[in-house]
Amino acid sequence: MDMIGGQHLRQMWDDLAEMYGDKTALIVESCEGTLTQLSYAALNQQINRTANLFTMLGIVKGDKVALHLDNCAEFIFCWFGLAKIGAIMVPINARLLSDESTWLLGNCQARMLVTSTAFYPMYRQIKNAGETMLERICLISAEPFSPGDDEIDFICQKDSQPATLMYAPPLDPLDTAEILFTSGTTSRPKGVVITHYNLRFAGYYSSWQCALREDDVYLTPMPAFHIDCQCTAAMAAFSVGATFVLLEKYSARAFWKQVCRHQATLTECIPMMIRTLMLQPSVAEERQHCLRDILFYLNLSVAEKDAFMSRFNVRLLTSWGMTETIVGAIGDRPGDKRRWPSIGRPGFGYQAEIRDSRNQPVPCGEAGELCIKGEPGKTLFKEYYNHPDATARALDQQGWLHTGDFAYVDNEGFFYFIDRSCNMVKRGGENISCSEIENIIAGHPGIQDVAVIGVHDPMRDQALKAFVVLNDGESLNKQEFFTFCQNAMANFKVPSFVEFCSDLPRNCTGKIIRKYLK
Repeated sequence: MDMIGGQHLRQMWDDLAEMYGDKTALIVESCEGTLTQLSYAALNQQINRTANLFTMLGIVKGDKVALHLDNCAEFIFCWFGLAKIGAIMVPINARLLSDESTWLLGNCQARMLVTSTAFYPMYRQIKNAGETMLERICLISAEPFSPGDDEIDFICQKDSQPATLMYAPPLDPLDTAEILFTSGTTSRPKGVVITHYNLRFAGYYSSWQCALREDDVYLTPMPAFHIDCQCTAAMAAFSVGATFVLLEKYSARAFWKQVCRHQATLTECIPMMIRTLMLQPSVAEERQHCLRDILFYLNLSVAEKDAFMSRFNVRLLTSWGMTETIVGAIGDRPGDKRRWPSIGRPGFGYQAEIRDSRNQPVPCGEAGELCIKGEPGKTLFKEYYNHPDATARALDQQGWLHTGDFAYVDNEGFFYFIDRSCNMVKRGGENISCSEIENIIAGHPGIQDVAVIGVHDPMRDQALKAFVVLNDGESLNKQEFFTFCQNAMANFKVPSFVEFCSDLPRNCTGKIIRKYLK
Protein backbone atom coordinates (compact mmCIF):
# COMPACT_ATOMS: atom_id res chain seq x y z
CA MET A 1 0.00 0.00 0.00
CA ASP A 2 1.40 3.39 -1.01
CA MET A 3 -0.29 5.98 1.21
CA ILE A 4 1.91 8.90 0.06
CA GLY A 5 1.61 8.65 -3.71
CA GLY A 6 3.07 11.77 -5.32
CA GLN A 7 2.92 13.95 -2.19
CA HIS A 8 5.93 16.05 -1.21
CA LEU A 9 6.47 18.76 1.40
CA ARG A 10 5.72 21.70 -0.92
CA GLN A 11 2.29 20.31 -1.71
CA MET A 12 1.73 19.51 1.97
CA TRP A 13 2.19 23.10 3.10
CA ASP A 14 0.15 24.59 0.29
CA ASP A 15 -2.67 22.17 1.14
CA LEU A 16 -2.46 22.87 4.88
CA ALA A 17 -2.60 26.64 4.33
CA GLU A 18 -5.68 26.21 2.14
CA MET A 19 -7.47 23.83 4.52
CA TYR A 20 -6.69 25.38 7.90
CA GLY A 21 -6.04 29.04 7.05
CA ASP A 22 -6.27 31.12 10.24
CA LYS A 23 -6.06 28.16 12.64
CA THR A 24 -3.00 28.31 14.90
CA ALA A 25 -0.27 26.07 13.51
CA LEU A 26 2.82 27.01 15.53
CA ILE A 27 3.58 28.55 18.91
CA VAL A 28 7.22 28.99 19.92
CA GLU A 29 7.98 29.93 23.53
CA SER A 30 11.41 31.39 24.27
CA CYS A 31 13.32 30.90 27.52
CA GLU A 32 12.15 34.37 28.55
CA GLY A 33 8.50 33.43 27.97
CA THR A 34 8.08 35.39 24.72
CA LEU A 35 5.58 33.76 22.36
CA THR A 36 5.70 33.64 18.56
CA GLN A 37 2.38 32.46 17.12
CA LEU A 38 1.52 31.75 13.49
CA SER A 39 -1.54 30.42 11.70
CA TYR A 40 -1.27 27.79 8.97
CA ALA A 41 -1.65 30.45 6.27
CA ALA A 42 0.88 32.80 7.89
CA LEU A 43 3.37 29.99 8.50
CA ASN A 44 3.17 28.90 4.87
CA GLN A 45 3.89 32.49 3.83
CA GLN A 46 6.96 32.60 6.10
CA ILE A 47 8.11 29.31 4.59
CA ASN A 48 7.69 30.77 1.10
CA ARG A 49 9.61 33.93 2.02
CA THR A 50 12.43 31.80 3.39
CA ALA A 51 12.46 29.63 0.27
CA ASN A 52 12.64 32.77 -1.87
CA LEU A 53 15.54 34.08 0.22
CA PHE A 54 17.52 30.89 -0.35
CA THR A 55 16.73 31.09 -4.06
CA MET A 56 17.97 34.69 -4.16
CA LEU A 57 21.20 33.52 -2.49
CA GLY A 58 21.78 30.96 -5.24
CA ILE A 59 20.54 27.82 -3.52
CA VAL A 60 18.99 25.36 -5.99
CA LYS A 61 17.57 21.86 -5.85
CA GLY A 62 20.07 19.41 -4.35
CA ASP A 63 22.16 22.04 -2.53
CA LYS A 64 22.80 21.50 1.18
CA VAL A 65 22.24 24.17 3.81
CA ALA A 66 23.25 23.55 7.42
CA LEU A 67 21.27 24.84 10.41
CA HIS A 68 22.89 25.35 13.81
CA LEU A 69 20.04 26.71 15.91
CA ASP A 70 18.29 26.31 19.21
CA ASN A 71 14.52 25.80 18.95
CA CYS A 72 12.99 28.80 17.18
CA ALA A 73 10.43 29.63 14.52
CA GLU A 74 13.20 30.22 11.98
CA PHE A 75 14.17 26.55 12.20
CA ILE A 76 10.70 25.63 10.94
CA PHE A 77 10.85 28.30 8.22
CA CYS A 78 14.21 26.97 6.96
CA TRP A 79 13.31 23.28 7.21
CA PHE A 80 10.29 23.55 4.97
CA GLY A 81 11.53 26.51 2.91
CA LEU A 82 14.48 24.44 1.76
CA ALA A 83 12.19 21.47 1.07
CA LYS A 84 9.91 23.62 -1.11
CA ILE A 85 12.78 24.35 -3.52
CA GLY A 86 14.21 20.83 -3.38
CA ALA A 87 17.27 21.84 -1.33
CA ILE A 88 18.52 19.72 1.57
CA MET A 89 18.52 20.72 5.23
CA VAL A 90 21.41 19.53 7.41
CA PRO A 91 20.53 20.19 11.07
CA ILE A 92 23.52 20.32 13.41
CA ASN A 93 23.23 19.46 17.08
CA ALA A 94 23.22 22.86 18.80
CA ARG A 95 25.47 21.55 21.58
CA LEU A 96 28.36 20.62 19.28
CA LEU A 97 31.61 22.51 19.54
CA SER A 98 33.99 23.71 16.82
CA ASP A 99 35.80 20.48 15.90
CA GLU A 100 32.61 18.43 15.76
CA SER A 101 30.74 21.08 13.76
CA THR A 102 33.65 21.42 11.34
CA TRP A 103 33.63 17.67 10.75
CA LEU A 104 29.88 17.64 10.04
CA LEU A 105 30.10 20.58 7.63
CA GLY A 106 32.94 18.89 5.77
CA ASN A 107 31.14 15.56 5.67
CA CYS A 108 27.89 16.92 4.22
CA GLN A 109 29.61 19.51 1.97
CA ALA A 110 27.25 22.33 2.94
CA ARG A 111 27.86 25.65 1.16
CA MET A 112 25.68 27.76 3.43
CA LEU A 113 24.87 27.89 7.13
CA VAL A 114 22.01 29.47 9.09
CA THR A 115 22.83 30.20 12.72
CA SER A 116 22.20 32.65 15.56
CA THR A 117 24.40 35.17 17.33
CA ALA A 118 25.18 32.62 20.07
CA PHE A 119 27.01 30.36 17.61
CA TYR A 120 28.19 32.94 15.08
CA PRO A 121 31.76 33.48 16.48
CA MET A 122 32.49 29.75 16.19
CA TYR A 123 31.36 29.61 12.57
CA ARG A 124 33.20 32.78 11.69
CA GLN A 125 36.39 30.99 12.76
CA ILE A 126 35.40 27.79 10.95
CA LYS A 127 34.78 29.67 7.72
CA ASN A 128 38.01 31.66 7.96
CA ALA A 129 39.98 28.45 8.53
CA GLY A 130 39.00 27.34 5.02
CA GLU A 131 38.74 23.63 5.87
CA THR A 132 35.13 23.29 4.69
CA MET A 133 33.05 24.32 1.64
CA LEU A 134 31.19 26.92 3.72
CA GLU A 135 30.78 30.08 1.62
CA ARG A 136 28.12 32.13 3.37
CA ILE A 137 26.58 32.54 6.84
CA CYS A 138 22.96 33.62 7.34
CA LEU A 139 22.74 35.18 10.77
CA ILE A 140 19.55 35.36 12.83
CA SER A 141 19.88 38.33 15.15
CA ALA A 142 17.31 40.22 17.20
CA GLU A 143 19.49 43.32 16.94
CA PRO A 144 20.27 45.15 13.67
CA PHE A 145 23.81 44.60 12.39
CA SER A 146 25.94 45.42 9.36
CA PRO A 147 26.64 42.16 7.52
CA GLY A 148 29.92 41.52 5.74
CA ASP A 149 30.28 40.42 2.13
CA ASP A 150 29.69 36.75 2.98
CA GLU A 151 27.05 37.34 5.67
CA ILE A 152 23.29 37.73 5.41
CA ASP A 153 20.87 39.38 7.82
CA PHE A 154 18.39 36.49 7.75
CA ILE A 155 15.39 38.26 9.30
CA CYS A 156 15.70 41.46 7.30
CA GLN A 157 16.30 39.71 3.99
CA LYS A 158 13.61 37.12 4.57
CA ASP A 159 10.99 39.75 5.41
CA SER A 160 11.74 41.58 2.15
CA GLN A 161 10.87 38.52 0.04
CA PRO A 162 7.45 37.95 -1.56
CA ALA A 163 5.03 35.59 0.21
CA THR A 164 4.42 33.64 -3.01
CA LEU A 165 6.93 30.97 -3.99
CA MET A 166 9.13 32.16 -6.87
CA TYR A 167 11.10 28.98 -7.68
CA ALA A 168 9.30 25.62 -7.82
CA PRO A 169 11.43 22.90 -9.43
CA PRO A 170 9.86 19.48 -10.02
CA LEU A 171 9.86 17.40 -6.84
CA ASP A 172 9.59 13.67 -6.29
CA PRO A 173 8.60 12.13 -2.94
CA LEU A 174 11.85 10.15 -2.96
CA ASP A 175 13.97 13.32 -3.26
CA THR A 176 16.24 13.91 -0.29
CA ALA A 177 14.79 16.46 2.16
CA GLU A 178 17.47 16.35 4.84
CA ILE A 179 20.60 14.68 6.11
CA LEU A 180 20.27 14.12 9.85
CA PHE A 181 23.39 12.98 11.64
CA THR A 182 23.16 10.30 14.32
CA SER A 183 24.16 11.23 17.85
CA GLY A 184 27.50 9.44 17.64
CA THR A 185 27.38 8.15 21.22
CA THR A 186 29.83 5.34 20.42
CA SER A 187 31.56 6.44 17.18
CA ARG A 188 31.58 9.17 14.52
CA PRO A 189 28.07 10.34 13.55
CA LYS A 190 26.60 9.02 10.29
CA GLY A 191 24.46 11.15 7.98
CA VAL A 192 21.00 9.57 7.71
CA VAL A 193 19.40 10.48 4.38
CA ILE A 194 15.69 11.30 4.83
CA THR A 195 13.30 11.86 1.92
CA HIS A 196 10.12 13.88 1.42
CA TYR A 197 8.29 10.54 1.50
CA ASN A 198 9.87 9.68 4.86
CA LEU A 199 8.63 12.93 6.39
CA ARG A 200 5.13 12.69 4.92
CA PHE A 201 4.89 9.09 6.14
CA ALA A 202 6.13 10.18 9.59
CA GLY A 203 3.28 12.66 9.85
CA TYR A 204 0.61 10.10 9.03
CA TYR A 205 2.18 7.35 11.14
CA SER A 206 2.89 9.35 14.31
CA SER A 207 -0.52 11.05 14.25
CA TRP A 208 -2.09 7.58 14.02
CA GLN A 209 0.07 6.25 16.86
CA CYS A 210 -0.93 9.17 19.12
CA ALA A 211 -4.55 9.33 17.88
CA LEU A 212 -4.05 13.02 17.04
CA ARG A 213 -6.89 15.27 15.87
CA GLU A 214 -6.94 18.84 14.61
CA ASP A 215 -8.14 20.12 17.99
CA ASP A 216 -5.05 18.70 19.75
CA VAL A 217 -2.14 20.73 21.13
CA TYR A 218 1.20 18.91 20.88
CA LEU A 219 3.88 20.49 23.09
CA THR A 220 7.54 19.49 23.04
CA PRO A 221 10.84 20.71 24.45
CA MET A 222 12.80 18.23 22.32
CA PRO A 223 15.45 19.88 20.11
CA ALA A 224 14.27 20.63 16.59
CA PHE A 225 17.48 19.20 15.12
CA HIS A 226 16.50 15.75 16.47
CA ILE A 227 14.36 13.07 14.78
CA ASP A 228 11.90 12.91 17.71
CA CYS A 229 10.93 16.57 17.46
CA GLN A 230 10.71 16.46 13.68
CA CYS A 231 9.00 13.16 12.94
CA THR A 232 7.20 12.21 16.14
CA ALA A 233 6.00 15.70 17.08
CA ALA A 234 6.10 18.39 14.37
CA MET A 235 5.14 16.28 11.35
CA ALA A 236 2.42 14.53 13.35
CA ALA A 237 0.87 17.79 14.55
CA PHE A 238 1.04 19.57 11.20
CA SER A 239 -0.28 16.58 9.24
CA VAL A 240 -3.62 16.68 11.04
CA GLY A 241 -3.94 20.46 11.37
CA ALA A 242 -3.21 20.45 15.12
CA THR A 243 -1.31 23.15 17.04
CA PHE A 244 2.39 22.53 17.56
CA VAL A 245 3.99 24.19 20.60
CA LEU A 246 7.79 24.29 20.50
CA LEU A 247 9.67 25.29 23.64
CA GLU A 248 13.08 26.88 23.13
CA LYS A 249 14.62 24.72 25.86
CA TYR A 250 13.55 22.33 28.58
CA SER A 251 13.37 23.73 32.10
CA ALA A 252 12.34 21.41 34.94
CA ARG A 253 10.98 24.38 36.90
CA ALA A 254 8.90 25.74 34.02
CA PHE A 255 7.90 22.66 32.00
CA TRP A 256 4.78 21.49 33.81
CA LYS A 257 3.46 25.04 34.05
CA GLN A 258 3.94 25.32 30.28
CA VAL A 259 2.05 22.05 29.74
CA CYS A 260 -0.88 23.42 31.75
CA ARG A 261 -0.78 26.97 30.37
CA HIS A 262 -0.82 25.87 26.72
CA GLN A 263 -3.49 23.22 27.51
CA ALA A 264 -1.33 20.60 25.82
CA THR A 265 -3.10 17.33 25.08
CA LEU A 266 0.12 15.52 24.19
CA THR A 267 3.79 15.91 25.08
CA GLU A 268 6.90 13.76 25.21
CA CYS A 269 9.46 13.01 27.92
CA ILE A 270 12.80 11.29 28.23
CA PRO A 271 13.98 9.71 31.51
CA MET A 272 16.09 12.75 32.43
CA MET A 273 12.98 14.94 32.23
CA ILE A 274 10.91 12.57 34.34
CA ARG A 275 13.59 12.40 37.02
CA THR A 276 14.09 16.16 37.19
CA LEU A 277 10.34 16.80 37.24
CA MET A 278 10.04 14.47 40.23
CA LEU A 279 12.58 16.62 42.08
CA GLN A 280 10.39 19.73 41.79
CA PRO A 281 8.19 20.82 44.71
CA SER A 282 4.71 19.34 44.45
CA VAL A 283 1.78 21.72 43.89
CA ALA A 284 -1.93 20.97 43.71
CA GLU A 285 -2.29 22.42 40.21
CA GLU A 286 0.13 19.92 38.64
CA ARG A 287 -2.68 17.36 38.22
CA GLN A 288 -4.98 19.89 36.54
CA HIS A 289 -3.83 19.42 32.96
CA CYS A 290 -5.31 18.38 29.63
CA LEU A 291 -2.79 15.67 28.75
CA ARG A 292 -4.13 12.53 27.13
CA ASP A 293 -0.72 10.85 26.86
CA ILE A 294 2.98 11.44 27.32
CA LEU A 295 5.17 9.79 24.72
CA PHE A 296 8.00 8.11 26.59
CA TYR A 297 11.36 6.78 25.46
CA LEU A 298 13.58 4.28 27.30
CA ASN A 299 14.90 3.64 30.01
CA LEU A 300 13.05 3.98 33.30
CA SER A 301 12.63 1.68 36.31
CA VAL A 302 9.18 0.43 37.28
CA ALA A 303 9.34 2.37 40.57
CA GLU A 304 10.18 5.63 38.77
CA LYS A 305 7.41 5.07 36.22
CA ASP A 306 4.77 4.32 38.85
CA ALA A 307 5.75 7.29 41.02
CA PHE A 308 5.62 9.70 38.07
CA MET A 309 2.25 8.48 36.79
CA SER A 310 0.75 8.62 40.27
CA ARG A 311 2.02 12.10 41.08
CA PHE A 312 1.08 13.80 37.80
CA ASN A 313 -1.99 11.70 36.94
CA VAL A 314 -0.76 10.85 33.44
CA ARG A 315 -0.44 7.85 31.10
CA LEU A 316 2.79 6.95 29.34
CA LEU A 317 2.65 5.89 25.69
CA THR A 318 5.80 3.92 25.00
CA SER A 319 7.56 4.15 21.66
CA TRP A 320 10.81 2.71 20.33
CA GLY A 321 12.58 3.94 17.23
CA MET A 322 15.82 5.31 15.91
CA THR A 323 16.81 7.89 13.33
CA GLU A 324 17.00 5.13 10.71
CA THR A 325 13.40 3.99 11.34
CA ILE A 326 12.14 7.62 11.06
CA VAL A 327 9.38 7.06 13.66
CA GLY A 328 8.61 4.79 16.61
CA ALA A 329 8.33 1.65 14.51
CA ILE A 330 7.42 -0.32 17.64
CA GLY A 331 5.18 1.14 20.32
CA ASP A 332 1.84 1.27 22.08
CA ARG A 333 -0.96 1.44 19.55
CA PRO A 334 -4.28 3.30 19.65
CA GLY A 335 -7.04 1.10 21.07
CA ASP A 336 -4.55 -1.64 21.95
CA LYS A 337 -3.56 -2.87 25.41
CA ARG A 338 -0.31 -1.65 26.93
CA ARG A 339 2.07 -4.06 28.61
CA TRP A 340 4.82 -2.52 30.72
CA PRO A 341 7.77 -2.86 30.35
CA SER A 342 7.16 -3.91 26.76
CA ILE A 343 8.04 -1.33 24.11
CA GLY A 344 4.89 -2.39 22.27
CA ARG A 345 4.16 -4.02 18.93
CA PRO A 346 5.08 -3.00 15.36
CA GLY A 347 3.01 -0.28 13.73
CA PHE A 348 1.71 -0.21 10.18
CA GLY A 349 4.36 -0.31 7.47
CA TYR A 350 6.81 -2.31 9.59
CA GLN A 351 7.73 -5.88 10.45
CA ALA A 352 9.96 -6.79 13.39
CA GLU A 353 11.93 -9.92 14.27
CA ILE A 354 14.55 -11.00 16.78
CA ARG A 355 17.58 -12.44 14.98
CA ASP A 356 20.66 -14.34 16.20
CA SER A 357 24.30 -13.78 15.19
CA ARG A 358 23.71 -15.88 12.04
CA ASN A 359 20.82 -13.57 11.03
CA GLN A 360 18.23 -16.26 11.76
CA PRO A 361 14.95 -15.68 13.67
CA VAL A 362 14.97 -16.94 17.27
CA PRO A 363 12.04 -18.41 19.29
CA CYS A 364 9.77 -16.28 21.48
CA GLY A 365 11.41 -15.33 24.75
CA GLU A 366 14.95 -15.69 23.44
CA ALA A 367 17.13 -12.59 23.28
CA GLY A 368 18.78 -11.41 20.09
CA GLU A 369 19.14 -8.42 17.80
CA LEU A 370 16.00 -6.44 17.01
CA CYS A 371 15.61 -6.21 13.22
CA ILE A 372 13.06 -4.05 11.41
CA LYS A 373 11.74 -4.43 7.87
CA GLY A 374 10.32 -1.52 5.92
CA GLU A 375 10.99 0.27 2.63
CA PRO A 376 14.19 2.35 2.33
CA GLY A 377 13.37 5.94 1.45
CA LYS A 378 9.76 5.45 2.51
CA THR A 379 9.34 3.90 5.95
CA LEU A 380 13.07 3.50 6.59
CA PHE A 381 15.93 5.89 5.89
CA LYS A 382 17.20 5.91 2.34
CA GLU A 383 20.91 5.41 3.06
CA TYR A 384 23.87 6.78 5.00
CA TYR A 385 25.24 9.79 3.18
CA ASN A 386 28.48 8.94 1.33
CA HIS A 387 28.83 5.78 3.42
CA PRO A 388 27.77 2.77 1.29
CA ASP A 389 29.65 0.27 3.46
CA ALA A 390 27.75 1.37 6.58
CA THR A 391 24.47 1.26 4.62
CA ALA A 392 25.20 -2.31 3.51
CA ARG A 393 25.97 -3.36 7.08
CA ALA A 394 22.76 -1.85 8.41
CA LEU A 395 20.39 -2.98 5.63
CA ASP A 396 20.83 -6.63 4.64
CA GLN A 397 19.98 -8.07 1.22
CA GLN A 398 16.53 -9.19 2.39
CA GLY A 399 15.66 -5.62 3.41
CA TRP A 400 16.02 -6.00 7.18
CA LEU A 401 17.49 -3.13 9.18
CA HIS A 402 19.89 -4.38 11.84
CA THR A 403 19.38 -1.98 14.74
CA GLY A 404 22.13 -3.08 17.12
CA ASP A 405 19.52 -3.28 19.90
CA PHE A 406 19.08 -6.43 21.99
CA ALA A 407 15.47 -7.43 22.70
CA TYR A 408 13.05 -10.35 22.86
CA VAL A 409 9.41 -10.90 21.88
CA ASP A 410 6.64 -12.76 23.71
CA ASN A 411 4.02 -15.07 22.19
CA GLU A 412 1.56 -12.18 21.71
CA GLY A 413 4.00 -10.14 19.65
CA PHE A 414 5.00 -7.66 22.39
CA PHE A 415 8.66 -6.66 22.18
CA TYR A 416 10.91 -6.04 25.18
CA PHE A 417 14.02 -3.89 24.92
CA ILE A 418 17.13 -5.14 26.74
CA ASP A 419 19.91 -2.79 25.69
CA ARG A 420 22.03 -1.51 22.86
CA SER A 421 24.46 -4.20 21.72
CA CYS A 422 27.30 -1.82 22.56
CA ASN A 423 25.93 -1.65 26.14
CA MET A 424 25.87 -5.41 26.63
CA VAL A 425 28.72 -6.77 28.74
CA LYS A 426 29.97 -10.35 28.62
CA ARG A 427 31.15 -11.29 32.12
CA GLY A 428 32.30 -14.86 32.75
CA GLY A 429 29.91 -16.19 30.09
CA GLU A 430 26.93 -14.14 31.32
CA ASN A 431 25.35 -11.42 29.17
CA ILE A 432 24.63 -8.37 31.33
CA SER A 433 22.64 -5.29 30.33
CA CYS A 434 24.22 -2.06 31.52
CA SER A 435 20.80 -0.38 31.41
CA GLU A 436 19.38 -2.98 33.81
CA ILE A 437 22.17 -2.34 36.30
CA GLU A 438 21.75 1.42 35.90
CA ASN A 439 18.02 1.19 36.69
CA ILE A 440 18.72 -0.78 39.88
CA ILE A 441 21.43 1.60 41.06
CA ALA A 442 19.21 4.62 40.26
CA GLY A 443 16.84 3.31 42.94
CA HIS A 444 19.27 4.38 45.67
CA PRO A 445 17.77 7.52 47.29
CA GLY A 446 21.11 9.32 47.37
CA ILE A 447 21.98 8.77 43.70
CA GLN A 448 20.96 11.31 41.06
CA ASP A 449 22.53 9.77 37.94
CA VAL A 450 24.48 6.66 36.98
CA ALA A 451 26.18 5.07 33.99
CA VAL A 452 27.61 1.57 33.78
CA ILE A 453 30.12 0.37 31.20
CA GLY A 454 32.22 -2.72 30.58
CA VAL A 455 35.96 -2.62 31.18
CA HIS A 456 38.60 -5.23 30.41
CA ASP A 457 39.00 -8.09 32.91
CA PRO A 458 41.73 -10.67 32.21
CA MET A 459 39.84 -13.38 34.13
CA ARG A 460 36.19 -12.83 33.16
CA ASP A 461 36.47 -11.07 29.77
CA GLN A 462 34.82 -7.92 31.13
CA ALA A 463 34.04 -6.29 34.44
CA LEU A 464 31.46 -3.62 35.24
CA LYS A 465 32.35 -0.07 36.22
CA ALA A 466 29.76 2.38 37.54
CA PHE A 467 30.00 6.17 37.25
CA VAL A 468 27.81 7.72 39.94
CA VAL A 469 26.50 11.26 40.48
CA LEU A 470 25.12 11.91 43.97
CA ASN A 471 22.26 14.22 44.88
CA ASP A 472 23.28 17.54 46.38
CA GLY A 473 24.20 17.15 50.03
CA GLU A 474 24.37 13.34 49.89
CA SER A 475 27.39 11.27 50.84
CA LEU A 476 28.09 7.68 49.84
CA ASN A 477 31.41 5.85 50.08
CA LYS A 478 32.52 2.93 47.94
CA GLN A 479 31.79 0.29 50.56
CA GLU A 480 28.25 1.59 51.07
CA PHE A 481 27.75 1.57 47.30
CA PHE A 482 28.92 -2.04 46.90
CA THR A 483 26.80 -3.17 49.87
CA PHE A 484 23.72 -1.62 48.26
CA CYS A 485 24.45 -3.40 44.97
CA GLN A 486 25.06 -6.77 46.67
CA ASN A 487 21.66 -6.51 48.35
CA ALA A 488 19.86 -5.43 45.17
CA MET A 489 21.16 -7.70 42.40
CA ALA A 490 22.72 -11.06 41.61
CA ASN A 491 26.39 -11.26 42.55
CA PHE A 492 27.60 -11.55 38.94
CA LYS A 493 25.88 -8.22 38.14
CA VAL A 494 27.55 -6.23 40.93
CA PRO A 495 30.01 -3.68 39.51
CA SER A 496 33.67 -4.26 40.30
CA PHE A 497 34.53 -0.57 40.22
CA VAL A 498 32.82 2.71 41.02
CA GLU A 499 33.81 6.30 40.28
CA PHE A 500 31.97 9.24 41.83
CA CYS A 501 31.72 12.26 39.53
CA SER A 502 29.94 15.61 39.29
CA ASP A 503 28.01 14.81 36.07
CA LEU A 504 27.81 12.43 33.12
CA PRO A 505 28.34 13.19 29.43
CA ARG A 506 24.93 13.13 27.75
CA ASN A 507 23.65 14.21 24.36
CA CYS A 508 20.61 16.40 23.67
CA THR A 509 18.14 13.53 24.21
CA GLY A 510 19.68 12.36 27.45
CA LYS A 511 21.62 9.43 26.02
CA ILE A 512 24.93 8.80 27.75
CA ILE A 513 27.90 9.39 25.45
CA ARG A 514 29.76 6.26 26.48
CA LYS A 515 32.79 6.84 24.31
CA TYR A 516 33.69 9.72 26.65
CA LEU A 517 33.50 7.40 29.65
CA LYS A 518 35.69 4.80 27.99
